[in-house]
Amino acid sequence: MAEFIIGYPLRKLARARPGLQRALWRLDYGLVWGLVKLFGMLPIDGASAFGERVGRWIGPRLGRKNEIFHANLAVVFPQMDEAGRETLVRDAWGRAGRVLAEYPHLAAIHRDPERVEVEVRGDIETCRDPSRPAVFVAAHLSNWEVLGLGLARLGIPMASLYSPPTNPMLDRMLRNSRAALNSELVPRDNSARELMRCLKQGRSVGMIIDRRVDEGSPIPFFGRDKLTTLVPARLALKHHCELVPIRVQRREGARFRVTFYPPVCPADSAADPARQAQDMTRQVHKLFEEWISAEPSDWMCSKRMWPKVKIGESDESGDPANVRQDSH
Repeated sequence: MAEFIIGYPLRKLARARPGLQRALWRLDYGLVWGLVKLFGMLPIDGASAFGERVGRWIGPRLGRKNEIFHANLAVVFPQMDEAGRETLVRDAWGRAGRVLAEYPHLAAIHRDPERVEVEVRGDIETCRDPSRPAVFVAAHLSNWEVLGLGLARLGIPMASLYSPPTNPMLDRMLRNSRAALNSELVPRDNSARELMRCLKQGRSVGMIIDRRVDEGSPIPFFGRDKLTTLVPARLALKHHCELVPIRVQRREGARFRVTFYPPVCPADSAADPARQAQDMTRQVHKLFEEWISAEPSDWMCSKRMWPKVKIGESDESGDPANVRQDSH
């Protein structure tokens, strides 16, 4: 989540003035709190539908975030014209609005067995025996918070990595909403030791890894290297756990399907661990590409995935993506 919402134009000044920073945080909290309270007063499907309308209206007005959406989708769909991309971005903002609107209803969605359908493909050890931990990986698709509900349906004890909002008031509010997920939340920073502790205690861990990580390794994603974390693959290799991709799809309204895919294994088990981790992550990226291509409006890509790109310019090699990447 952005450091500031309402106060985004004042972000540089606010970072140097704690009083202004706190005031802007309160404004942002008031905005999100009001929306969440309003959504919580509505029936689940009504809230989700209203959230889509709100997202479609607010999202395209978010300036830089909207530009990043366009830049990312220009890489993913290089042949799409500007009008088509504009429609896709607006649809994606609508789906993001649904995610926000469904936060206050996560517990109710979890209680209703018809709202979350679970499908297990292949033989996954942890799905048979929840006491055997695994490392689960997913992308920001559909309502990614529902992934935790799918895991809870199978009785799998979980610890989930998350990125706390910079705004501490929003962080507390979102953590309270996520209580329905029955999962320990592990803050992203300095998380490796905590994740290893969870695996040693017999708890599975979950990470959403489709976004760029500054300290990550370059792994191809839609034909361009993206800095990606290798932590999930490394944890799976180190602790002899399965690396299991999970996909959540929106069926209709606030109804979902959570699909567990067969474990990802290194192509060469004799390779050194670093190469195995890269290979496993590359395979996960390939799955993400398939999922995103099938349902692009369900992908929340408001964070820059690749180095800065300029839409409408070809690179020197004649790349059909028609997008030039800047090195900074």
